Amino acid sequence: MKNVFYADSPTSATILFDKCGFPNLINFGDPVALKVHFGEPGNTAYLKPQRVNGIRDKVKELGGKPFFSDANTLYGGPRSNSKEHREVAGKHGFSDVIISEEDDCVTVPVNLKHFKQVYLAGAAMRAPAMMVLTHFKGHELTGFGGALKNVGMGLGTRKGKLKMHQDCLNCPEVKTCKKNLTIESCWIGSPTLVQEKLVEYVYGAVKGKQVGYINFIIDISPNCDCYAHNDPPVVPDIGILASLDPVAIDQASVDLVNKAAGHDVFRKLYPAVNWNVQLDYAETIGLGSREYNIIYT
Repeated sequence: MKNVFYADSPTSATILFDKCGFPNLINFGDPVALKVHFGEPGNTAYLKPQRVNGIRDKVKELGGKPFFSDANTLYGGPRSNSKEHREVAGKHGFSDVIISEEDDCVTVPVNLKHFKQVYLAGAAMRAPAMMVLTHFKGHELTGFGGALKNVGMGLGTRKGKLKMHQDCLNCPEVKTCKKNLTIESCWIGSPTLVQEKLVEYVYGAVKGKQVGYINFIIDISPNCDCYAHNDPPVVPDIGILASLDPVAIDQASVDLVNKAAGHDVFRKLYPAVNWNVQLDYAETIGLGSREYNIIYT
C-alpha cells in the first residue's frame, strides 16, 4: 500500500511537501518543473498561484530552480501557442513560467500497447525533478481529472495531444485525413482509448524523473479548467493530498469526493465514462498502486 498524506486546509501544501519527503527529490542547482494548469480565460476554478507559490519557494530554499510549466492546447485559443499561453498565466497571477514551443519536443520511447514513443514538452522533460500540482475536478472524457491527466494529457505536445485523441483504426476518413500534418483537433477517440493513451504519456513523462504529486481537492468543478467558464462545485472543499504515487493519490482523491457525495459523482456526471480505466491501466503498466494508506496531518 502506498502512502497518501492528507491535510484539510488548502494552505497546508508546504507542510505536506515536507511530510511526504519531497525535499529528497530536489538536487541543488537542478531545474524543477512545477506542472500546473494555468486555466482558460474566463475560468475561475483553476488552481490559483497563492495555493502553489509556497511549493515554488520551498524548492528555491532547497537550491532547486523551479518554474511553472504546461504544454499548449490542441484546440484553438490563447493557450494553443506559447506566447499567449504565457500571457494567460501572467494574467492569472503566475510568474517564473516556461511553456515550450511545439518544436521543443522530447520524444520518449515507451513501447506499450498504443504507443512506441510519446511526444512531450521539452522544458518540463529536461528538468530532473517535477512537482505535479493538480486541481482535482470532473472531466467529460476521463470522468475525473487528477494527477494522471495533468501529467499525461497536460505534458503532451499538440502533436501528442492529437495522438491521444485519435482513433485512426476506426475512422472512416483516415485515408484522406491530413490532421497529422496540420495538427488539427480530432476528438473521435473513446473514453477508454483516450484514458489508456494518456496513461502511456504519463509513463513517458515520469520515466527516469523524480516526481512528487499534490492534488488540491477544492473548487471541485464538474468540468475541466480548459472551459472558459465553470459550474458550481459538485461537493464542498475537501483538502489536499500528497504522494509519491500518482495512482494512489488519484484513487484516494476520487474516493474522498465520492464519500463526501454519498455516491459516485463522476459516473453520475458522465454515465458513459468508466473512470476506473485510467487507474487500472496505470497500475497494470507499473505507474503505481490503487491500494493506499491515508496519513492525516
